Amino acid sequence: MAQANRRWRYVLFILPVLLLVHAMAFTSAASVADPAGDFPDADITDLSCDAGEGVLYVRIDLARDPVGSYGGTVFVDADRNPSTGYREGTGADYVYDFSVMPIVYAEPLVSATLNDDPVSEDTLSCSGSRIEIAIPLDASGGGGADPDLFAAAYAGTAGGLAFDRVPDYGVVNAGNGEVRVPGGNARMSAGFQDRAGDAPSGDVTGLDMDVHDGVLDLLVTYATPVEDGGSYPGGDLKGWILIDADQNLATGFMNAEEAPPSFGIDYRLDYTIGSLLGTGASLEKAGPGLAEEGYAETAAVPLGVPYNDAVFLVAGNQTFFRIPLTLLGSGDGRASIVLDSFPLDELSSAGELDQVPDTGAGAIDSATGRILPPLAYTGQPVLSSDRAGDSAGFGYDGDDIVSVETGYAGSILLVNVTYASLEPDDGAITTVFFDTDQAGDGLFESAFVYSLYNGKLDALLVGDTGGVFGASGVRHLVTMRGNSIHASVPLELLNDDGKLDLYVETALVPSRASIPLTELRGRVWEAEERTGRGEVHINPDKFNRTVYDRAPDTGFIPVAP
Repeated sequence: MAQANRRWRYVLFILPVLLLVHAMAFTSAASVADPAGDFPDADITDLSCDAGEGVLYVRIDLARDPVGSYGGTVFVDADRNPSTGYREGTGADYVYDFSVMPIVYAEPLVSATLNDDPVSEDTLSCSGSRIEIAIPLDASGGGGADPDLFAAAYAGTAGGLAFDRVPDYGVVNAGNGEVRVPGGNARMSAGFQDRAGDAPSGDVTGLDMDVHDGVLDLLVTYATPVEDGGSYPGGDLKGWILIDADQNLATGFMNAEEAPPSFGIDYRLDYTIGSLLGTGASLEKAGPGLAEEGYAETAAVPLGVPYNDAVFLVAGNQTFFRIPLTLLGSGDGRASIVLDSFPLDELSSAGELDQVPDTGAGAIDSATGRILPPLAYTGQPVLSSDRAGDSAGFGYDGDDIVSVETGYAGSILLVNVTYASLEPDDGAITTVFFDTDQAGDGLFESAFVYSLYNGKLDALLVGDTGGVFGASGVRHLVTMRGNSIHASVPLELLNDDGKLDLYVETALVPSRASIPLTELRGRVWEAEERTGRGEVHINPDKFNRTVYDRAPDTGFIPVAP
């Protein structure tokens, strides 16, 4: 998307001064007022705009002359489509960012960019408390006669997570002055109280959630002050707000480490408060696909102006977030939420993490404030025991299966594989094979592959899942707990009604093997890395795998909803 916008370059280094002459003299077609005093500096009181002959003219009036350096950003949705744009989550096809730095006995130093490209200072005029801007709308960027826009102003010159926005919510149309909130009709409010004193530090006592005007507001209350480091001198307070935005386990890039996995976390709001890393926040989400090594990609979305209009504020014992719903997939704001809080310098200390709700309890429904419990069997599970010590790998590397328990939680297949031993650095791969057509040919249509590698647990779903052979990262569907791996597989990912046969197998796959599963994973141990841990010489199978253990030893485990 950004590359497409960079196909053209603005010829703005030589933009005629006539543009600003027009801007300063235009009679605005649209204007929206903003309350004075709702922001310390720079405080916007009015936004006026007009579009004509391919140029958008914007005037911003401030409550008073700014003290010191200041800046601002104008987000322009030229095609009036909030799902497209140069900046993700804003709908903005054009992002005009400017800064003004006062110079003693000289004209202020001004700079401006349009979609991150430097533009002429002639596009900007600052006089006292008035700012006037001329933004050309190129046809290739979807420039229309009456674009939608919103603006933000802030103190300093680097943007940030605190700013005055106008209009307060939504966008104003440059043609008719209409203020609207795209897709912002949903309204819901809920709160959750967490027991005080259940964590020695980073103790959260409340989480309030409010959906309105196209945004999700989150207010986190701590037992002690957190502003400017608060009760954590010399360290930072760290927090993760895990958001299952669609309340669908089939999507997401991580879970909340519950067993079995029950929530597909689509977004992780990552924030710090303190002196080591400073106070800031970012949003992590699922990326476009798989990395070369087979891990699922993730992407970090920076928050705040000039990237978007997300807000993060810290005051006293509270932190406040305002996240536009368009940054969360344009849903209605109903989500499953889990919050983790801990002091950063004590992350390795047991018991320092405060999870809200309590670890293993589930997630909070943002619409009701109630706890949504983890998945549980809705029918009698099937337990298949496997003799301990029968692994061809002599019990190394999480290869010796002792039991497989499987059953359904509604339309989600739960599989719990228990090993004789399991360590975070185990290198063997475990595969759950699914024979969904039960044709009696012994062939599988799809497989769930997971492994522990350098302390990282990851998983892939491989095979015919919906008529197309492929692989997808499903890290969010697997959790390690003790000597067991818990997997939750929604039937929609298997394209099946749930009546199937399965078996589980552990194997070491040489790095140069040509088996498709190996090529997709791309992460195995070299033979020399096993030296001293019980090197095993076993004839590989037709896929060049050294098979260690299988459960059951022969045949399949039949399972049905």
